[in-house]
Amino acid sequence: MGARELAARIRAGVRVGAVIEVVQDGSGDGLVPGARGVVEAISPDGVLVAWDRGFSLEIDPDVTAYRNAA
Repeated sequence: MGARELAARIRAGVRVGAVIEVVQDGSGDGLVPGARGVVEAISPDGVLVAWDRGFSLEIDPDVTAYRNAA
């Protein structure tokens, strides 16, 4: 794992496989507070989440506030 990937994981504050819940979405992607999903991957570009509503979407942890839901 390179430095960029490590920094992305630290910035995300979650691990792959974690269940997260949206607290506030500032991206305009249509996510609403309370939306839940499972973290599929973490990259320097964001956190890829498989949402319970049946789609995957990468979110930016600096724009979309979320918390561990487990």
